[in-house]
Amino acid sequence: MPALYLTFSLLLYLSSLCFDAVLTGAGRHLPALQILLYGLWGIPFEMYQWFANPLLALAILAHRRFRRLALGFGLVALYLAISSLGIERLPDSRTYGFQDVTGFGAGYYLWLGAILLFCAGQAWWCWKAKSAAEVPGWRWFDVALMAALGVAFYVGTQMPSMRFEPHKVVAPPQPEQML
Repeated sequence: MPALYLTFSLLLYLSSLCFDAVLTGAGRHLPALQILLYGLWGIPFEMYQWFANPLLALAILAHRRFRRLALGFGLVALYLAISSLGIERLPDSRTYGFQDVTGFGAGYYLWLGAILLFCAGQAWWCWKAKSAAEVPGWRWFDVALMAALGVAFYVGTQMPSMRFEPHKVVAPPQPEQML
């Protein structure tokens, strides 16, 4: 069972994209896929939690050859993911105004669970394995899940409901002209 931690981590991560990640005021929500696609735009607002995603990707890619480095990347990703609980306001994809965060949806908790499971499995293998040859390698299902993640990412960029225009959030409002 511990050898399947990578498969289950990828499965949890992929399934998290099917749910809402953040619940905001006025009954609105932000889907996890949209946050994955446009989370990089949080940098101007000093929201760096999105970087848990590329750190987890690096950890997954390095899980066999650089076990301890992969665990380090995973733990930093876990820290960033947990720090998401401190976010108080996020821009809404419909009105582009900032909304108060009222809670987190299943997508967030599945994402957090995927990172936590990867860290636990990688820590177990770091403790148990004496060489990289003993750490489980890629299975065909792992590769299929990563391909499905790529397809979900592409489909999300094509969906009109996932469109987000960051310049409407970053740019100052246009002054009203008086006639």
